[in-house]
Amino acid sequence: MALQWDESLVFGHDEIDNQHRSIFDYFHKLSVVISQGMSKDLVGEMANFLFDYSHEHFEAEENIMIKYGYPQLEAQRQEHYKFMIDTGKIKKQVEEEGVSREIAIKACSKLFRWYFQHIKQHDKKMIQYVKEHM
Repeated sequence: MALQWDESLVFGHDEIDNQHRSIFDYFHKLSVVISQGMSKDLVGEMANFLFDYSHEHFEAEENIMIKYGYPQLEAQRQEHYKFMIDTGKIKKQVEEEGVSREIAIKACSKLFRWYFQHIKQHDKKMIQYVKEHM
């Protein structure tokens, strides 16, 4: 699973761009750990970090949207909420069943696809709006 940062994801808002890049870097690290069959504890730690950091990132984005009166704030909140529900389910599955390579690959792939699509579609529009209203 090749999870590479794509410069087309840079929108010119340093805080958000840096957070997105950090998230992608962690997805990349997690994919390497999974592909190399590293310890289940390490996979679990990295997955927990992504869950926690995503929550912080979404909060930062939503605060920016509030500050600039972004008209699609509620839609963004719903997207963020769905992601957190999905990651919460994965987290619960890992807690109940342990980390398997299969679960880790499935979860990493699903979450990465969501992030990539969300950034390209929703966050891009949000950052464009914010830049126009600064």
